This record gives sequence, structure tokens and C-alpha cells, in this order.
Amino acid sequence: MILTTLSAFLSSPEFLKACEFFSLITFAVFLVLQILHHKLMWYVYIPSCIAAAYVFFSSQTWAMGVLNIYYIVMGFVGIANWKKEREQRDHSDKSIPLNRMSRKVAVISLIIAVIGIPLLYFILRALADPNPLLDSITTTLSIIGTWWLTLSYIHQWYMWIVADVFAIALNLNLGKYFLVIQFAICIIASIIGLWNWTKNGKYLTE
Repeated sequence: MILTTLSAFLSSPEFLKACEFFSLITFAVFLVLQILHHKLMWYVYIPSCIAAAYVFFSSQTWAMGVLNIYYIVMGFVGIANWKKEREQRDHSDKSIPLNRMSRKVAVISLIIAVIGIPLLYFILRALADPNPLLDSITTTLSIIGTWWLTLSYIHQWYMWIVADVFAIALNLNLGKYFLVIQFAICIIASIIGLWNWTKNGKYLTE
């Protein structure tokens, strides 16, 4: 009886709407903390992605659900990586710690894009995704951008700008205008973040 009631509550439209609202608000907080390169961003990011994953899986939007599971895992990776960065720098230094992208990471990222986009396209097409091309591009670039963020690469801002442009095109095609506005705000936030990291960033290794 209790499990049945709990299951009905968790699948109710009201609870799903609450999860959507929670994810939206916490994601907005995450964006601000990301711009500031504040360690608390990961602790906000993880529950935000958990809520988003639950909403997407509940609506059987499998690709976005799996993507948010990836975001959750990378959130914990980000916590570990940023902790190591803090241990390498002077605690009195208030600049934003940045890392230079290695050739290895650049090559791996290129391989992920070249293989990931067409592979995901065919998978999403088989799953009857309404726009498999834009969805595969947005998802693959978002995967790379999140990885770069955990490594404190300033290049992640450029990746998010490109990914969000494709996300806007995708949601315009799907008629999800609220998400169009959300991703437009993300582009503005990325431009501000790029400016802040460029102005206040300091590379850990020269």
C-alpha cells in the first residue's frame, strides 16, 4: 500500500513539474557559480541533473536521460579534479585556476566528435528521435564540454556556445520555445563566463 502510494506520487504530473522547476532553478545557480569558477557549483549541479534525469526518463526521453546520468558522473569527477587543483595553488591566490589543453585531450575530443555524432545519429534515428541530427550534435558537444569543464579548460566556454546554438535550433524545430529561451540565456552566460575566466584566470602550469 505504501509502495503503491509512493509510486503514484513519484509519477504524478505535480511531482514531475516540481522536479522540472527544481532542475531549472538549481541550473541557474550552477551557471552563476560556473562563471565564478566556484567549487560549490558541482554540489548544485549534481542534484540538478538528478532531477532532470528523472524527468527525462519518466517521459521516455532516453537520450537526454542518459546524458544527465553522464553529467552526474562528471559532477563527481569535477569535484575530485578541482580539489586537486586547489591543492596545487597558493590559497591566498584569488585568480581562477586554469589548465592548458594537452594535445592528447584535443585528439581524443576530436575522435569523440567524429565518431560520436554519426553513431548517436543512427541510434537516435532507430529510436524514432524527432531530429536525430541536431540531437546527436548537441549531445556529443555537451559531453565534450562537460569533460573540459572538469579539467578547467577555458575552451569549454566556446564548446558550450556552439552546443547551445545547436540546442536552440533543435528546440525551435521541436516547438519547445521555453527551452529556446533557456539556451539563449546559456549562451549569454557562456560569453560572460569566457570574459571572466579570461580576465581573472591564471594557468597552473606555464
